[in-house]
Amino acid sequence: MVTKAQVHHPVTSVLTAVVSEVAYLLQTELRLARAEISEKLGQYINGAVLLGSAVALVLPGLVVLLLAIARWLAIAGMPEEWGLLLIGVVVIAIGAGLAFAGINALKVSPVPERTLEQVRADFSVAKEQVQ
Repeated sequence: MVTKAQVHHPVTSVLTAVVSEVAYLLQTELRLARAEISEKLGQYINGAVLLGSAVALVLPGLVVLLLAIARWLAIAGMPEEWGLLLIGVVVIAIGAGLAFAGINALKVSPVPERTLEQVRADFSVAKEQVQ
């Protein structure tokens, strides 16, 4: 004859094992989330360093080039003031376009989406196992 104590012992053992596995799974998912966030943060930092370096190197050369173009326009017969104004407007327009493109490129979500999807899948599997 089976007693109540004998029936509940395997059930509590199984539930303890399930809770232990879920806790381990959550710890693993948290480690994955940290790794994914670190990876994205590293990409942001690398991009910012490269962008800063590019600006520091290109800006002086661009100023000299634009002044040379203004000088060329003055030699070609355009008044120097108008040449400088024309170049300034063109450069500002190009810069605004590049700024908008850069802002759109930086709209990467820092949320660890792969990890969240994996956690959702793990919870659905755990629910099925418990039921």
